[in-house]
Parts: sequence; C-alpha cells; structure tokens
Amino acid sequence: MIGPLIIVSLKPPCVELSQAALRFKVNKTTAKELLRTVDQLSGTLQAVSRSLDAKLADYVFFPLSHIFSESNRLPSRVLERALSCLRLLICQGWKDQLSSEVGKQLLILLSFLAGGSPTESKTAQVDEDVAAIALACITSLFQSSVASSLGSRASVSAENIPLLGHTVTVILDGISNGSATKVCLAACTCLSALITGIGDEEALRNFLPGIVSCLTKVLSPGTRSKVPYKVLHACIQLLDQVLCKIISDDSSSSPLHAHQGTKTDSKGGQTWVEATAGQVKVALSTIMPLRHHDHQEVQEALFSLCISVLSNCRKALNNCTPMLLETLVTLSSHPKPDDGARRSRQLQQVITSDPSLLDLLQDSLYHWTVALPRVVSSNDEHKQRRSLEQLSTAYRLLSDHSIDLKALNDLTASNLQSGVAAAIQVSSTQRVNSVSEGSIEVSRLLQFATSIQGRRSFAPVIFDSKGQGNVMLGIQTLVEQLDNSTMSSALQRSLMESLKSTTGNELIASLWLALQLMARHSLQNLETEQWLNLPVERLDPLAEETYFFSLEILEKSAYDDAVDWRLQALSLEVVASQATTQKQDFRPELVDALYPILERMGSRNAALQQHAVTCLSIVSTACGYSSASELVVDNADYLVNAIAVKLNTFDISPQASQVMLMMVRLCGSTIIPYLDDLIESIFAILGCYHGYPRLVESLFEVLNAVVEEGAKSSPRTIKPAIGMTPTPRQPYKMTAVSDVVNRLQASKRKSEPTSPPPTPPTEPDPPTSPAPESGAPPPSTTEESPPPSKTHSLIHTITQQTSYHLSTPSAPLRRLLLTLIASSLPTLSPLSTTQADKDATFLPLVATLWPHIIRQLFSSSSSTTPTSDLPTLVTTLETLSSLCQFGGSFLLSRVSDLLPSLLTLHSHLENALLYEEKTLGRSRASRSLKCKAWDALVGLVVTVVTYVGITQEMEDGVFEVLGGEALGRAKEGVRTALEGLNPDAVWLLEEGKRFEEDGESEGDNGRWKRPVVEGWDFVWLVF
Repeated sequence: MIGPLIIVSLKPPCVELSQAALRFKVNKTTAKELLRTVDQLSGTLQAVSRSLDAKLADYVFFPLSHIFSESNRLPSRVLERALSCLRLLICQGWKDQLSSEVGKQLLILLSFLAGGSPTESKTAQVDEDVAAIALACITSLFQSSVASSLGSRASVSAENIPLLGHTVTVILDGISNGSATKVCLAACTCLSALITGIGDEEALRNFLPGIVSCLTKVLSPGTRSKVPYKVLHACIQLLDQVLCKIISDDSSSSPLHAHQGTKTDSKGGQTWVEATAGQVKVALSTIMPLRHHDHQEVQEALFSLCISVLSNCRKALNNCTPMLLETLVTLSSHPKPDDGARRSRQLQQVITSDPSLLDLLQDSLYHWTVALPRVVSSNDEHKQRRSLEQLSTAYRLLSDHSIDLKALNDLTASNLQSGVAAAIQVSSTQRVNSVSEGSIEVSRLLQFATSIQGRRSFAPVIFDSKGQGNVMLGIQTLVEQLDNSTMSSALQRSLMESLKSTTGNELIASLWLALQLMARHSLQNLETEQWLNLPVERLDPLAEETYFFSLEILEKSAYDDAVDWRLQALSLEVVASQATTQKQDFRPELVDALYPILERMGSRNAALQQHAVTCLSIVSTACGYSSASELVVDNADYLVNAIAVKLNTFDISPQASQVMLMMVRLCGSTIIPYLDDLIESIFAILGCYHGYPRLVESLFEVLNAVVEEGAKSSPRTIKPAIGMTPTPRQPYKMTAVSDVVNRLQASKRKSEPTSPPPTPPTEPDPPTSPAPESGAPPPSTTEESPPPSKTHSLIHTITQQTSYHLSTPSAPLRRLLLTLIASSLPTLSPLSTTQADKDATFLPLVATLWPHIIRQLFSSSSSTTPTSDLPTLVTTLETLSSLCQFGGSFLLSRVSDLLPSLLTLHSHLENALLYEEKTLGRSRASRSLKCKAWDALVGLVVTVVTYVGITQEMEDGVFEVLGGEALGRAKEGVRTALEGLNPDAVWLLEEGKRFEEDGESEGDNGRWKRPVVEGWDFVWLVF
C-alpha cells in the first residue's frame, strides 16, 4: 500500500513539472514558474525519500530529464534544484539497482554539467554552484551503482575507458582550476570516490600521471594564488590514497607483485616502477615544503602521507625514503608538546618496523650537523629554527633506540660551538647602549636591585634581537637533547677545553653553551630537592670549571677593552647560577664574587649594568638575605679588602669609588673606623692624579660621604660636649653712670681682704698624702677628657687634606670640597669637653682652613676682585659662615682684615641685585644666583656679629651691610644682630628710612618740622 500512496504524492508535482518544462520549450512559460515546480517536487521528494525505490526513481527522473535537456537556457538556480533532486534519486532511489546504460548516460550528463562542453571555452560557462552539486552527484554515482558496472568486480572494459578518462579530466579540472573552494572540495571528494569505487587498479594506473600532476600543481607553493588550507588537506589525502592503492608494495596490481610468471611482464613492470618512482619523487619533493605550513590540518595530512608511503610503498618508492624521513622528523618537532609527542610515537613505530631507517636517520643527522654553522649564520629565521628542531628530534629518536653516536661526538660539539659563534657574529654589529652619568650611581642601582628582589631572569646577551628568540630556544632544546644522550660527557669535555683555548666569539659561544648546561643541571637539582633530602654533593666538573673561569673574567677591570662585555655578562649569569645551586653555601664565595658584581653595576654599558643588578638580586635571594642592601652590609669587610687592593695598585677605575660610596652609605658610621688605610690610599691617588677632575671628584664624593655619615654617628662614637656648641655673644648694652659706679665699687672690694689672716694651728695637721717628688708635675685636679675617637680623627684628617685641593680649576669640584668642609665642622668642633682640647684640635684646623677658603671669594687674577663664579661664591660664603659659627672669637682678627673685601663684594652684589629687580622684577630676581649670593653674604655678616663679635672700628662697616636693604627687607637675624650692637643706631636708621619714604609736610628740603616752644630754639634734624 506504500507504493500507491507515494505515487499519489509524487504524481501531481511530476505532472506539473513535466507540463511546465514542455511549455518552457515553446516559450509559453517563464523560468520562475519552472523553478516553482522544481521546488515543489524537491519538497515532496524530501518527504518521501525513505520510501523511494528504483521504479519510483525512474518515474520521477522523466520530468527532470526535460529540465536537463534545456540546461543551456535555464538559470543556475533551476539546475541546482534539479540536480539536488537527481542526487536524492541516486542515493535513495536507484542505489545499486541503476542500470549500466542509465548510469553511463547520467555520468555523461553530470560531467557535462560539471565541466561544460569539451568543445567550447570553459572560462565562464559553468556556474560554481551547479558544478559543485554536479560533482556531488558524480560522487554519489561512484559510491552506489556505477562503480559496479565500471569495473569494481571485473576489469574496466575498453569502451568505458574514454568515459572514465573524460570524467577524471572534468574532476581534475575542478580541482586545479576551480575558483571556489566548494568546487575544489567537491572535486576532491568525487575523485576519492572514483579511486575507491573503481576496482580495476590496472585501469587506474593509466590515470596516475594525470592525477599526480594535477595534485602537484595544486600543492606546489607559489604556483598560484594562496590555496585554502582545506583544499590542500583534501589534495594531500587524495595523493596518499592514490599512491597507496596503485604503487603499494602489497597491491595486486603493483608491478612488483603481479606478473611474476613471465620474464617480459616482470621486466616491463620493473621499468614502469622505476619510471613512476622517479616522477613521484619529483612530485613529492615539490610538495614537501608544506611541512612548514601554518595550519595543523595540512601538517597532519602530510605526516599521514609520509607514514603511509614509508609503510606501504617502501620498496616501490625507496628513492623517496630520505626525503620522507626528513619530513617526518621535521613534523615531529612540532612546537605543541602534545602534537609533537604523538607524531614522535608514530615515527618510532615506523622506525621500529624497519631498522634500516635508523641508518638513514644517522646519515641525515650527519649532514644536518655539518650544515649547522651555515644555517645558523643565515638570515632566514624559519630555516634556522627548523634545522635546530630537526637536530633535536633526530638526537632524541636515536637516543631512544640506544644508537651509539660516538662518531658524531667531536663533530657535533665543534659545529654546535661554531653555530653559536656564527649567530654571535651576526648580532655583534648591534650598537651598545650607554647609560647617562646619573644612571651609574651604584647606590641607586642597589636600591633598584632590592626593589626587584627575587627576579630570576636575565635579558638575552647574544640572541637579543627580535628574530633570534626562536633560534636561542632551538639551541637550548638541542643542548637539552644532547645532555640527555650519550654525547653529554663528550660535549662537556669539549666545552671545558674550549674555555681554555678559544678566544673571541668562539669563547663567548662556549661559555654560553656551558651556562645552558649549568642552568639545566641546577633546575634538575631543584626539582630533586623538592622530593628528596639528599646531601650536598660536589659540583660537577663543568660547573666548577665554568665558575672559576667566570671569576677570572670578572676579576679583570670593567674598563678593560680586551674583555668583551658579553663575556662579562655571561660570567655574571654563571655566578648567579652557581649561587642558585649552592644557596647559603655560596656565602664564602662572596669573598671573590661580590665586588666584581658591584663593580659592573657602575658600568656605562646599559646591558651589563642591568645584568649586574639582576645578578645581585638573585645572589642575595639565593644566599638567604632579605635584600641586596643586607647582603652588602653583611659582607662589607670583603668589599673593604677588595677596594684596598684596587687602590693600593693605583687602579683608578671609577667603579671602585662607586662601590665604596655605596658601601659607606649603606653601612654608615660603623664602617668608618676601618677605612683609615683606604682614605690614606685615596689621598695618595689624589696626589698623583690631581689633574683628572672626574676622578678627583668621584674620590671626594666618597670622602664627603664618610664625613656626612660620621656626622650621623651615635652618641657612643661622637658625643657633643656640653657648653661647646656655638654660643652667641651678649647683646650690646649702653654704658651708664651707674654702671661706672658699680664697676669702681667692685674693684675696691676685690682689693680689700675678705677675711682675717689665718692663725697658726694648735694641733698637728692630719696626715696627708706624700708630696710629689721634685720635678714631677702636680696632680691634675680636673678629669682628663677622653681621647678623640677614630672616626673623629679620620674626619679631621679628611677636612685638613681637603683644604689643600681647593686650588683645583674645576668649579664643581671646589664646591664639593667646600661642602665637605662645611659638613665636617659640626662634627669636629664640639668633640672636646675642655677649651684646652678645643684649642689644641679644632682651632688650628680653623686657622689652616681660613686662607684656603678666603681665596675662593676672589678671582684667580686678582686678590681684591670678586669671583664671577656665583655658585662657587655662594658655597664659599656659606662655608665661611659655618666656620665663623664654630670658630667664634678666634676669628675676630681675621674677620676684621676681611671686612673691607666683604664691603666691596656687598656693594657689587647689591647694585647687581637692584638692577635685576628693576629689569626683571623682584619675583624673578629673587630666584637668581646674584640674589642667593647676596643672601649668603648677609648671612655671613649676621653670623660674624652673632658668634665672632666685632670691634668698634668694624661697626660702621657692619651697619653698611646690614643696615640698608637687608634691614629693610627684614632678613632673618639682621635686626637682632644690629640691635645687639647699637639699638639707637637701628632706631635712627629706621626713622631715617621712614622720613625718606613719607617726606616733609612743610617744604621739600628733607627736614622735619621744628617744634615751637617759647624760650627754646630747636636745630634742624638731618638724616
């Protein structure tokens, strides 16, 4: 009952389609109406597709045949719907019951629709959608009934060969010339179905050259526009399928397997195999570059092709084996661990099944090793990476099979070093970045090292360009494989010998390779310690030899041009690696390693400087210190010894002073007592190299740090004496008549006896201590002051010696020396508790410093002309002010002699300041150097009045300096100082200034109005 019901459903749309097609032939209907009827039939077929059979398919195909007969006139959409219906009839209706004749006619029809007329141009006559659905119909034909009629059970008849040939041509044309991806994919699927459906492999041999040629054309890089990766994937699978079916060693049609009965057939088959193998090798060599394709699907398809050919066509395509093996090794070196491991396992299985492949792999490894230096030195980054990956994978495969590689030991080690040296040569022309002057202060870098505590990575030294990162990773992977193989010991021996015998880039390459092995072994030790608590073993020979070699490199001066900075940077990495391995056991090694690290922190090479900072951070963490500063403080004695050796040998490199400056800043006053020898060496160097301003300045920066840190000492080191701080002099008080009377009475009382004369004793005196021997000094009745501390003595020596260098022509250096002297005065002045000790230690120093400082006020050409170097003038005035503050009345006579020069200087500065204020305005002029110099001079005079005191002859000069602009601008301490001298004079100055500002109410002669009192006549008051 199902058949009649289906007929009832199919008959109306079939009849309507047949009538519409007939009307279209005579132009009585439109293509749109025809499309509607085809869509109606397609919907009905979809609904009853599960119940179709061969007879129903014949019934439905009749109206469709009218559509195909008018294919040249119909739109592509109508043909698409009709072909969809036809494909449904083939798959669900006819299946394997299609007759041979109908199948051949359908194959001809579909080939025409897919490829167009063979006699006409095919440039634009075939629609892509129509071609794709037509090829899909051909695929269904070969998957169902046509294959049985064309030779799956028997040989293909001669009359069918042209039909198959035309079909294959149409399919290959769709693969090679199809502009749309769906057409190419449909053609690939169709050809695959044809190869599978045709059982006559002898007939397929006739199509092999065309198929391989077409697929090679598609797969060849650069022969056409970029091919979609899906098409490449499908074409590689097709090539795999056709080669394994036609040229397989086990195929019944293979010339090596068939026709063994006759000598002629065997000879002809062997000739065909040789000729075919040669052509196939050319084709495969053309498509092997696809192993570097970006898409995973293409690589997987190519890997499967190589595995299939090696497994199934080993004898027939024996000439392709090295090429296929190389491709498999390359594809097994995939960056993704999962893909690489899976492919390696498959390759291992193939190699295990055919041990002869191991010999080929060894030969390939030899050639790759020989070419390594040339490849690494090339500019092709991808080629470099691929070659290194090939070497790593080959070594791993051979190691897994326990192949003895002793014959390659020397060659591999030598060429590996040569390859790295070649890469270094390529990058050696890169510019070395230098750092600015302010970026090489070691103390700042030490703070930076503390801030990055725990940083574990160094910047690349030799593979530092953007394109060399993959090369470095490839070489590291290769070194890892060699270390895991039997070549490990030979490689380590070769590297140790190279460290002793090579120079230049070869030496850098050897040290870098040794460092990679050290880092690997260190990582392995850390991983082992996470699970096992094993005793510390002796260092392996390579690590020990490399570490001692690195120390020899670092012990050389950082300014030694003969030592490449990259060699120094790698040596720092070796030290860090050693510290990471030994941890706190590395602390004794800091005796030799700490100073070279800090010395490189003062390098002008930015890369080397950053390497030193990172190394110090890693070492401090490995040795168990909380910060890099703690590391330096705890090992300051090592640094003192190292710096002493440098200075005693007159090593004038700036790093020594930088390290010493950092050490003093960190350790503070606790280390100053141990620097006496270093300070002596510094002054010895200053005496020999005083003509080098930058060197002298760096050394005085160290001395200045010593003085400043000494001033911050604890009370146990420097205890200020009570009453010895600078004491201001008593303010001036006018002498009255009562004061004179009081003085006379006091003098009279002193001349009269204050008590009656003593009476003789009536009893013997109590026993007293024996009288001192003749000539012995009387016992002291006062407690002796403690001797000066060592810190005080060193600061005293530094200050005294510094004054002798104030004659240097370098203005910045003079300012630094003056600042040092000013910083030392508070520390040196209040040390003693008695005036006698002060007179014995401090005042002679003041007398020594005074003339050297005074000379800085004047130009070098004249002792009376003020200097034009305003910054130095400001610093000199401030230093003199500090000296007067602590020198007190001891400097009164010297200040009296200096006062005329100060008056001249004041007049010069005040006039210049007033001119600037007039031209620039007071706000801008207040920030100028002239204003600062004037302020410093006023401050000096105030200090003189307050702490030194003045004579009556000096009073007018002081009022000239302080009573004008300084008093009017209310400078700090000016009014107090002047009132201490003569308050009436201050009042007179202020009233006079007020009179000048307000003016006279009557007249313009600048006088006050005289009061009028009967009997009195007042004189004019003139200011």
